Amino acid sequence: MSVITIELAMKHLRAESEDLDDVQSKLDAAEDAAEQFLNRKLYVDEAALSAALTTVINLRSQCRVVLDSALGAASLIEIVDDRLMAESDARCRYAESLRNAAMISRGIALNKSITAACLLTLGHLWANREDAVTGINPSSVIELPHGSRSLLFPYRLDLGV
Repeated sequence: MSVITIELAMKHLRAESEDLDDVQSKLDAAEDAAEQFLNRKLYVDEAALSAALTTVINLRSQCRVVLDSALGAASLIEIVDDRLMAESDARCRYAESLRNAAMISRGIALNKSITAACLLTLGHLWANREDAVTGINPSSVIELPHGSRSLLFPYRLDLGV
């Protein structure tokens, strides 16, 4: 479910009603890209963020229960290489689950900069089906700018690589 309304997205793109499904798909992708860049979940307002925060403790507990169960099942595997792979898979799923819980606990309510960044990304996805554009001369290829990152960067956590 998008945090930006489909009506705003359609208006931003000046899209026609028959494009609704395509716009929704690209809007979802733009919001997901913003969340992944920010390392935070996006919420429509502070009330939605507060509601999500109440789920984090239980979510982390569930992650641990699933890990313990998967490690228990893996310990029953007799072939050492298979057992080690199953344990590695369980730990990887656990780390992904914890990352998701962290993204929720560090969530942020939508603001004008984040909305603009998502709409900018949406516009890019709508107008350009490729990462690069070939000009009149086929040998002149330019990479399209991603100005949305400059709008999102002040809200980004855990910069990493």
